Amino acid sequence: MKSAIGLFNQKGLVNVRLQQIADETGISVGNLAYHYHSKKAIVLAIDSELGEELELLLSIDQNFPSLLDFDNHLGRYFFILNRYSFYFLDLLEIERAYPKLHSKRVDYVEKMIAQIHEWLLLNVEKEILRPEKMENQYQHLAESIWMIITFWLTQRQVRGKTDIGEGHFKEFVWNQLIPLFTEAGWMEFEAVILPQLKFYLDQSISVDFRKLP
Repeated sequence: MKSAIGLFNQKGLVNVRLQQIADETGISVGNLAYHYHSKKAIVLAIDSELGEELELLLSIDQNFPSLLDFDNHLGRYFFILNRYSFYFLDLLEIERAYPKLHSKRVDYVEKMIAQIHEWLLLNVEKEILRPEKMENQYQHLAESIWMIITFWLTQRQVRGKTDIGEGHFKEFVWNQLIPLFTEAGWMEFEAVILPQLKFYLDQSISVDFRKLP
């Protein structure tokens, strides 16, 4: 599975054959087929592994009320983005080739948006974020943050960008929230998040998409 994930990330899901996975693993294709009779079986096993990680993230409801907790949560999503980059880069291919996986993905999407929305409303109550000025403002913001998380790698690749480090990823998300901070919210952000963000940006290096782990 580790070899398959690496190849899918490097070459794209549709461009990898069972023989290549066997070669990368160092076993015969017959031996591999004994355990996973097809590439689809491997993809399903990877999806199950990824699903467990996503379910763990999505099970966290109001256990991350502070800005630091949310920043750490973004870090966990960034880890998944890098670990399973093909899952986000090959969205349409997965939808077309594996419709059942796509239906599961839609379920994760709705849970993720709901989780972000709940966090936003909680911080309005805490007077960290300003109250909504328009109906459904924070619902739409939750959807926008989900889009940044999900399509972060895709949009960087399409535009030929190599600055895909954790700092740049988090900066894009936080920039959606900064205009909505109350004075107390900005003070917390400036004291707790901004120093970390600057550190990540200072440490960022360009990354070749073809060599993602």
